[in-house]
Amino acid sequence: MLELIPFSTATYWMNFAAHMAASAGATMGDIERAMKPYLAYVEENREAFERAKALAPLKFDGNPATVPLKLAEAMFAATPIWCKGWIDEGERLAAVAESFRAAGQTLTAGEIFKRASILVGYAEWSMLLGPDKRETFDRGRNLCLTAIDLLGEKYEEVKIPYAGTELDGMFWPAAGEGRRPTAVCFNGLHSSMEWFWQIGLIRELNRRGISVLVFDCPGSGTARFHKGLHIEPETERYAKPALDYVLSRGDVDPHRVAAVGCSFGGYRTVRAASTDPRFRMCLAWGALYGIPEPQKPVGAEEDAPSGMNGLDPRTMLWFMGVSSAEEWEAKRPKFTLRDVIGELRCDLVVFHGKADMQVPVSQAHRVVGDAVNATSRELHLYTAAEGGEQHCHLDSLNTPLGHMTDRVAAILQA
Repeated sequence: MLELIPFSTATYWMNFAAHMAASAGATMGDIERAMKPYLAYVEENREAFERAKALAPLKFDGNPATVPLKLAEAMFAATPIWCKGWIDEGERLAAVAESFRAAGQTLTAGEIFKRASILVGYAEWSMLLGPDKRETFDRGRNLCLTAIDLLGEKYEEVKIPYAGTELDGMFWPAAGEGRRPTAVCFNGLHSSMEWFWQIGLIRELNRRGISVLVFDCPGSGTARFHKGLHIEPETERYAKPALDYVLSRGDVDPHRVAAVGCSFGGYRTVRAASTDPRFRMCLAWGALYGIPEPQKPVGAEEDAPSGMNGLDPRTMLWFMGVSSAEEWEAKRPKFTLRDVIGELRCDLVVFHGKADMQVPVSQAHRVVGDAVNATSRELHLYTAAEGGEQHCHLDSLNTPLGHMTDRVAAILQA
C-alpha cells in the first residue's frame, strides 16, 4: 500500500482512509487538499512524532487495552487536525455542489456531493470519541443521501425490528421482473449502510441482477449514534429479523439469498450463515474468525504485522459497549466462530488480502478450513501482483469488487 503520510504511528489508518476514499470516488486532488494541514503539522512536529513512533507496540493484538492511554494521547495528538482537514475539504466540495444544484445541474451536483460525503464521513471514522463524532456522522450521512437523491438512484427505506427498537435499512431492488436473488449486507466496524453505496458494492450487485438489503447493524451507523446499540457477538440476533424482512417481500427469491459482509462484517456474515440455514451462500469480504485468534503461519506464509495500533482504545471500548479493559476482556472471547462454523451448510466464498495488516491471512485459512460442512468452499487471496493485497482490498478495489460480485451472481443464479 502506497505510504502517503510519513512519520506517524497512526500512519496505517491515515493511509488506509486515503486509499479507501480514492476507491469510493474521491479524487487525488480532494485527498491531497484534505491531508495538507495534517502533513504540515507532522513536518513541524517531526521529532515528537518519531518519539511516539518509537514507543508504539510492534503488534497490536486486537485488544483495546494493549495501547496505554498515555501512548494513545501521543499517537492521536494530531488527529483533530487530520479530521478538520478532511471536513473542511468536504464542506468546500459541498459548497461547490450546492452551486451546481442551484443552477439545475443535478447530476453534476450529485457526484460532487458524493465526494463531499466520503471526505466528511471518513473524517468521522478517524475522529476520537467526543461530542463532534455524532454530528460529523450525521453530516456525512446527509451529504450521501443528498447525492443519492440527486443522482436519481432508487431505494426503499426499511425498518428491521430488533431489541425493542428498529434498525435502519435500505433495500435496493435489481431491475427485472419476478423474484430476484438478493444479498443481505453486514457492516464492518466503522462502516454504515450508505458506505456500501459509496464503495460501489450495491451498484455491482444490482448490475448483475441481484437486489440488496443494507442495514446498520448494532454498533454501526445510526444504530450506534442514534439507537445506543453497541457491537454484539451474536450476529444471529439481528441477522434473523433482517432475513425475515427480505423473505417477506414478493420480489425476493427465498432460495437465492446471500449473506455478504466486509471487514468486521466478515465475522458477522459467516456467523449469520452458520446459524440460519435459509442463506444460500455466504461471502466474507475480508475474513475474521475471532477477536483475537492465535496468529499462526500457514505453510510458508507468515502473518502480516498488525496495523491495529492506530486505533484509539477509548473509542474502541465505546464501540464494544464496555467501560474498561476488564469488561472488554470478559466480552472479547465471545467474538468467535469456533462454536458455530461447523453448522454452515451453504456455499462459502472468502476474499482476503494476502498482506492484510489488520486481520492476518491465517484467519481466512481458518474460516475456510473449519467450515467442514459447507456445500462448497472458496478462498481467493489477492496479492500485490493483482492489486488489493491489503485489508478488504481497499488499496486497489476495482478488480476484487468485480470478482466478488461475479462469484455471488454465479452461485445465486446457478
